[in-house]
Amino acid sequence: MTRYLVEEKQIFASNPVIVVDVGARAGVNAEWAVFGDQARIYCFEPEQEECARLAASAPAHVTYIPAALGAVTGQATLYESRLAFSTGLYKTRMEYFGRFTNRDNGEVVAEHTIFVKSLRDAMRDHGIPQFDFIKLDTEGAELDILKGGGQAISSPGLLGVLSEIRLHAEINGSPPFSSLDAFLQAQGFRLYDLSVNHHSRTALPYPQLYDYRLPSGKRFYAYTTHGQLQDGDALYFRDLFGVPNLEPLALLKLCCFLEIYCLSDCAAELIVANREGLSGLVDPEKLLDLLARQMSDGRQGYQAYVEAYFSDSPAPAVADTSTGNGDAGAAGNGASQGRDDTACRCDSETAEAGGALKRLGDYLFGRKGR
Repeated sequence: MTRYLVEEKQIFASNPVIVVDVGARAGVNAEWAVFGDQARIYCFEPEQEECARLAASAPAHVTYIPAALGAVTGQATLYESRLAFSTGLYKTRMEYFGRFTNRDNGEVVAEHTIFVKSLRDAMRDHGIPQFDFIKLDTEGAELDILKGGGQAISSPGLLGVLSEIRLHAEINGSPPFSSLDAFLQAQGFRLYDLSVNHHSRTALPYPQLYDYRLPSGKRFYAYTTHGQLQDGDALYFRDLFGVPNLEPLALLKLCCFLEIYCLSDCAAELIVANREGLSGLVDPEKLLDLLARQMSDGRQGYQAYVEAYFSDSPAPAVADTSTGNGDAGAAGNGASQGRDDTACRCDSETAEAGGALKRLGDYLFGRKGR
């Protein structure tokens, strides 16, 4: 559906999808590629060399900003960790974290006094408009940054939030997931998906999920098959079902976000409830068919899929998404069969990790050329 809206309808050409990515080391998440130049993506990465590397090869619609964000504008301490991805504004508490196999990743090797901006001030200084979606991966400072966003976070124009979370304050003293959840719920968001990671204690370690390697090839330790839950990712959206007089383009943006994060049922619900409002821009039945064909591996349109689902016939086999469908060639083949193979987070790059938001092996290590 999303690919159809972007490539065939050019639906966001005059009103692009606006995304803010805070903590952009290793580059923009792959799911945003489907929007192409009908998106404007603003990426904040405090590490100057990494930011310059990313900016050098970025397309025109992606802007990398070498700046750190925090709750308020001013000076702060940046704790440089042995593993660069663990560097942040909160210092790892080794009396707790030292009990786990990945303890070395959080070891602080240097401290730097840096200048941070609030999100509100950064938007003003860099000319960033109200954004539709924000992703945060800042090693514990996520809630601080959201609180520094002011009206940009409370605005109905912000449709979705993807945030790294920590379940225990003992990790580095940052606000735990419960505090982040309470804040976002108060802003009108609802939790739609949650991925959590197991960390194993060194006393009797469980197997690693991956053979984790640094760019140098040296092994390091990270998430395990079992062990205590420590961190993860949380995905929030506004639940606009039943909200009257929705702006059609904003509604279509939300439906696209829901699809790329493997929530096509939620997208379909909104389309069904807003058929009349959307009909001036698109054919709602076409969108529903595209969503259903993706879920049924191209076999059924919307009406047939729903009727079959609630019939007494044997349940259809689950469509195999493990082969992936995000590249242009696959999209072309799918379109010729009436499918819209939008690359979503539950496809090949994440399915093997067991969830729509599991991303460490892909996003951090090895699959983005690091």
